[in-house]
Amino acid sequence: MVKKDACVKIPVLDKDNYFHWKVKMHLHLMSMDERYVDCIEKGPHVPMKLDSRVGLPDDAPDVEIPKPVSEWTVEDVAEVHKDKRTMNILFNGLEQEMFDNVINCTTSKEVWDTVRTLCEGTEQVRENKMQLLIQQYEHFHFKAGETLNDTFSRFQKLLNGLKLYGRIYQTKDSNLKFLRALPKEWKPMTVSLRNTQEYKDYTLERLYGTLKTYELEMEQDEEIEKV
Repeated sequence: MVKKDACVKIPVLDKDNYFHWKVKMHLHLMSMDERYVDCIEKGPHVPMKLDSRVGLPDDAPDVEIPKPVSEWTVEDVAEVHKDKRTMNILFNGLEQEMFDNVINCTTSKEVWDTVRTLCEGTEQVRENKMQLLIQQYEHFHFKAGETLNDTFSRFQKLLNGLKLYGRIYQTKDSNLKFLRALPKEWKPMTVSLRNTQEYKDYTLERLYGTLKTYELEMEQDEEIEKV
């Protein structure tokens, strides 16, 4: 029987598109076993047991301590082994140069964190990048020569970048930001949406679809006027 891990192609890292790989690999691990994601985020499973040492006061609170390997159950061994399976998946998703940087890592979390640092930089660098994206979001505006699709794609990419750094805006706020970024010829439509408050309940994609319909209607009216 073919093992489940071998049924799905493992995402291979391209350093220039690290964020895309990060999302794909996270989803790939989740599809294999949710514990694989716990391994890269929290570290390997450590079997625990209640501390039952002689001499502890009767009213002492229950405290868990790591089990000796000799006391591991079959289930404990299986859970601990998941970290090695996760490492194997990560290793197979790295090209040679990056693999050389993590070959001595002992846990999947160490592999994941090392790749992240090499691709994203240190925590300070990541914070600086996030602040730059926040600034771009705050000053987001339509650029001359852009189509509605161009502006939407650029805004969506910006939101995705912010999300990857852990900065998530409420949908109603990002929708309002997008409406305010559109040029003056869109004002009748954007004012109408804002007055009815409908935009607050829209996904960004639905908002774009509504605006796209309005754009097509404007183009049709222009064609009719030319006849």
